[in-house]
Order: sequence, then C-alpha cells, then structure tokens
Amino acid sequence: MHDLSVSQAIARTVLKQAKEKRAKKILSLNLELGELTLLNPEQIHFWLKELFKDTPGQGAKIYIKKIFSRIKCKECEYEGSVSLRDDPFYHVYFPLLRCPRCNSTSLEIKTGRECLIRRIKVSI
Repeated sequence: MHDLSVSQAIARTVLKQAKEKRAKKILSLNLELGELTLLNPEQIHFWLKELFKDTPGQGAKIYIKKIFSRIKCKECEYEGSVSLRDDPFYHVYFPLLRCPRCNSTSLEIKTGRECLIRRIKVSI
C-alpha cells in the first residue's frame, strides 16, 4: 500500500503541473527513488501506468532512477553504503540502520531517502 499511496501523490502532482502548463499530453516522467524509501520501482511504474489511464498521462514513458544509500558514521567516520535486508518486515517497520564498520546507529544519511519528480516532458 505504501507504493500505491506514493504513486497517487506523484500522479496528482504530475497531472496538476501538466494542467497548469496547459499540456495536452504528458510524454515522459523522470523519477528518482532512494533505496531507503523502501519503494519498489516496478510497483511505482505499474501504479503510475494505472493511475494515468484516461488522463493526459496515458502512454507516458516513465523512467525511474534508483538512488543508492550513502551514510557517514558519526562515531568512526565511515562513509559509504549500507545494506538493507530484502525482508517484508522492513516494508512495515523502518529498519534500524547501523554502521557496517563499528555497528553504531549514530549516522548521517547522505543519500537514499529521495523521492523526486526530476522532469516532466509534455506536449502543448
């Protein structure tokens, strides 16, 4: 359900922007999804295609770029990625991130939380 509600918000935003620009058709949409959002790019793509049916977004090409996580540990100064287990439990409860070097939870998340509409291409 997380993927559906986020897809609905994306679709509303894109359709609103297209309407404000008086666009006849949405040609393409570029999204960036951070891995720490736990959003499934395939599900987002599926739901957007469904939500765009019978709208100016129908048939739009949807491009999704996955943004990998990068953290900085405040304890040992480690900078790099952090891995998440692919477990349905983590889709319900946000995982507790730990430094892979020292196991600290005192982290600064540099990237991986993005959910961005980077570009909307329309025809007017």
